[in-house]
Amino acid sequence: MKYFTIDEFTRSEAAKKLKIDNTPTEDAIENLNALVDNLLDPLRELYGKPIFVNSGYRSQKLNKAIFGAPNSQHMTGEAADIEGFDRSIKENKKLFELIKNSGLPFDQLINESNYSWVHVSYSKKKNRRQILNL
Repeated sequence: MKYFTIDEFTRSEAAKKLKIDNTPTEDAIENLNALVDNLLDPLRELYGKPIFVNSGYRSQKLNKAIFGAPNSQHMTGEAADIEGFDRSIKENKKLFELIKNSGLPFDQLINESNYSWVHVSYSKKKNRRQILNL
């Protein structure tokens, strides 16, 4: 991890408010490291500006509390919701297009709510390069 920390991926206002433990498992930490090393750090180098993590790892209890997808890759440490350096739709769209066209490995790339944020995931198994707009 060159540009990110595990704390960025486990920080959650919802977990604090609801007093939910969001400590990742060892497997989740291993997956977070793979996500960063293979996708997010190289993306940061290509982008040339800071990238913010809005949501990274979510414990099963936290994911349920915020109505996350029951099979969310956030629960395994394989996914992050990110935003560009100024958190604008314009920069989020740049990130999305950069990931899509860079050749970087990803499992899912999702434009969430008209580029309000970008969901991206990486799997140590097989990456589907699935692109969605939600």
